[in-house]
This record gives sequence, C-alpha cells and structure tokens, in this order.
Amino acid sequence: MKADATYISYNDTHSFSNLVIDYVHEEEHLKEFISEFPSKEAIGRQIARKKSQPVDRTILTESLIRQYQGVEMPSEVRQHIDALQSENTFTICTAHQPNVFTGYLYFIYKIIHAINLAKECKTLYPEYHFVPVYYMGSEDNDIDEIGTFHYNETTYTWNTDQKGACGRMKTHELKDMVQEINRTLNKDVADEAFLMTLLEQAYDGEHTLAEATRIIVNALFGQYGLVVIDGDDVALKTVFKPVMRHELLFQDSQTMVTDTLSRLSVHYKVQANPRAINLFYLKENLRERIEWVDGIYQIVNTTITFSKEEMELEIEQHPERFSPNVILRPLYQETILPDVAFIGGGGELAYWLELKTLFEKHQLVYPLIFLRNSVLWINEKTIASINKLSLPLESVFLSKEIIFKQLIHETNTMKSLQAIIRDLDVNYDAIVSLGESVSPNLAHSMKAHKAKASRISDRIIQKFNAQLKTKEELTFKKIEQIKQQIAPNGHLQERHDNFLSIYKTTGLAMLDILSRHQQAFGKEFLVLKLQGESA
Repeated sequence: MKADATYISYNDTHSFSNLVIDYVHEEEHLKEFISEFPSKEAIGRQIARKKSQPVDRTILTESLIRQYQGVEMPSEVRQHIDALQSENTFTICTAHQPNVFTGYLYFIYKIIHAINLAKECKTLYPEYHFVPVYYMGSEDNDIDEIGTFHYNETTYTWNTDQKGACGRMKTHELKDMVQEINRTLNKDVADEAFLMTLLEQAYDGEHTLAEATRIIVNALFGQYGLVVIDGDDVALKTVFKPVMRHELLFQDSQTMVTDTLSRLSVHYKVQANPRAINLFYLKENLRERIEWVDGIYQIVNTTITFSKEEMELEIEQHPERFSPNVILRPLYQETILPDVAFIGGGGELAYWLELKTLFEKHQLVYPLIFLRNSVLWINEKTIASINKLSLPLESVFLSKEIIFKQLIHETNTMKSLQAIIRDLDVNYDAIVSLGESVSPNLAHSMKAHKAKASRISDRIIQKFNAQLKTKEELTFKKIEQIKQQIAPNGHLQERHDNFLSIYKTTGLAMLDILSRHQQAFGKEFLVLKLQGESA
C-alpha cells in the first residue's frame, strides 16, 4: 500500500482553535507562557536547561523494567531503557489515557510523532540519545471517554460497573467486543490475523486495561524503541512526594495558575480550571478528589477523612494513594522523566500553557511543547470523487452546503442569473436617481421599491439554488460521501475514527506510511491519499 502526501495550512482546515493557529504561527503574546517555541535549535538549548534538573534515573529504569514484566520486550525497547541510565539520554514524551482499542486515530499520530522527533533529535545532536516515551495516564477515571470508540460506522462502548482508575480495571467484559471486532477482520490476511491474535492476547480478561494497552502499544511500536511508562507506580510516586505534600499543605497552585489564566484568557478560552487541591485520593475502586474543609481533609463522595497530621503520614507511607489531576500531572511527568519535549494536541497545549509559573515554583524545567501532527487519510474512491468534482483539496474541509454553493456558483445558470440581477440593480439605481430629480418623496419611495426588489432578488437566488440542488442531487450526495470520510459525524477523522478504520485497508503498512510522512518539526496538516497496493 502506498500513499501520496500533501501538506496544507492548519488555517485551511477550519478545524482548529485560535490558540492552535497562533501557536503554529508563533505569535508574540504566547512567549510568556512557554520556555520557547519548538525548533531544531531550541532542542539544544532545552537539553542544557534539563541538565540542571536532577532525575532519579535508577528509580526510573527499575520501574520501567518492573512494569514490563510479563511483556515480551523488543531489543530496541530494552536498549532504550538501559540508555536512560545515562545522563546523556533524554526523552521525547507524549501522553494519553489507555483508551480501549487505542481510542481515536490521533493516539497513533502522537506516538509516531514522538518516535520521529526522537530520531530527528539524534541526527541533530548525535552526542546525546533520545528515547520516545508514551506516558500512559492509567489513573484517569473517565470511563465514558476511555471506554468508547468508533469503527466501521459503529460506536462501541465498554459497559462496566468497575470504579476508580480505569487502568486498574480488568478486561473480562471486553472479550465479547474483541470477538465482534475480529469478525470484521480476515484471518487469511497476515496483518489482520496478527491483529486478531494481538487483541485476544491483550483483552484476555485477566489483564488490566493498563496491561492490555501496554501489550498493544508494545506490539505495534516496540520495533521503533517506544517506551511505555505508567504513572500508577509507587516508586515513581515516591519521587513526586515533595510536590504532592506541598500541594496538600500550602494549596497555592490554584492562585498561581489562576493568575496565569487571567492573562491567557484575554486571548483564549480557558481549558482547565485549577482546584484548591489538585490531587485525587486513589485506592482500589476509588479515585476521588481531596478537599480541605474546616481543618479536615475530606475525600469527596466517601466518609474518609484525615487530620493534617494523618494526611502527612499517609502521603509519607503511601504516596501511591495520591493521583495528580490535569494541573499536576504534567509536573509529575516532568519530575520522573529526563524530558526535553512534550507532544500534545490542541487541548493539551491549552492547559500546558497555564502551568509555567507552577513549574518555576517547584524548580522543574518546563519542556518544549510540540503540537502533535494531524493527519487525514483519503481512500481512492473519495479521491476519484474529489477529482471528478474538480474540488481543491482545501475545499473538502468546508461544510457540504458551502462546497455545494461553490460548485453551483460556477455554473452558467447561476452566472447568467447573477448578471441579470446586477443589471436590475443598476436599473433600480437609475430609477432612484431619476426620482431624486423629481422630488425627495419620490426618491424615498423608489429607494423602498429598490429594497423590496433586492429582497425579491435574494428569494429568486434562493429558489434557483434550491432547484439546482434538487437537480444536482447526485452531486450533493457525492459531497456528503466525501465529507463523511473527511469529517465523520461532523468531527475530523482523527478525532472520531479508530485506527482499525485505516488498518483494515493498509495493515501494518499504516505505521510505515505515517513514519515516512509525519514531520517531526512540521507545522502543517498532513493529508495522505491512498494509492492502492504496492508490490
């Protein structure tokens, strides 16, 4: 399978926030919220900054080796974990929850971006080593988001009564879903047979969701040296104890982040609001917020309480029972990893920009923030339809109604109609002028008639459009079909479809195609046009 790559401006997709567009264009007012904009030269400067922050590499590597127990570790992954013991090794990190069946397509794009950026950095700075890392946010408890994905025009939902951190949930309820998915695959096609076996192995009912996700990600990306790290780890949490203790005792992160938000919100919508305490209390089947009420720490929706002294003892003896929320998780990640770059989507970019002051407070190095690559796949049938309609590639991101109007605007019928209406406007202007030569009252009356005629002209155009739309029903249907692939159910393909939607056509070649065409330092939207099977 081959694919032709085209890169277009994010602006032309009409699908990204003002913040994303401004960040890509490196607008001046954003500089105060970051270390600097990402670039090849900035990587070198970031390495120097990160060297000033000690990272416990022994705990990091020991934790990783322990987390990989029971998983067949490719030699590339083992080499990268070993390399992390060296002070000359740095990480390129992306993060996401352990969504069932990997969730949205952009999960794959994030990881490929991290892999490509690590390779590019090694080329730029050969005296250092760079390890791509997927930080698995296994403590997230949003089961509605984590447990839902779309494939083959079907929405699949994990229905479970399990509570607490989703990564700890057992996967026995997903076995029937695996069988349903596997019925859409062909065991006689090698890449599909590989995937069928992989899904059955991962979601065997015994593994937790975090374990299953590691198995899948390792099988797909282990050959590229991708290292998976799970933050739900007692040793790693021990390293983060000082920040968590400070959060519980002083509760000043809310003030710092709110101050940043006041400046950021002048330009953009706020992404994440801080709380007085930005930690959850975490135990089996439980992940709930911690609140300070009348001198007592209360665990929301439970009867669990702690005095100040009891809470200090709890965090000292059981740091694994504390889970950072969206405000503190980036600090946790950057505490345990020798990270020089973080790759995230538009939403992640928004809340990372809130945190620089908080990083400085805890003497942590703020990483370079890369906007993740965005990708659209277009199959041969859709390409043929686009070409037949003579649509510019950028036009396919517009609404189907606008696309249709643009097409019929160019027809001879509409051109002739618009020319006639322009002539009518000129003649009415002449009538108004003639009325002015007679009397002001007549001129006023003629202006009213002109306005009425203008409204009639608008209705005439609307009726022509409606009739042409009926006449061109086939054309509109083709536009709808194009839009359904470009933006299924009104969402960008990458924010709706699961990777299975592409894998079914491309097999494992999907990963090679993405690796070849995603640009580590790219600032454009990637469109991949599938071109049939390759020899």
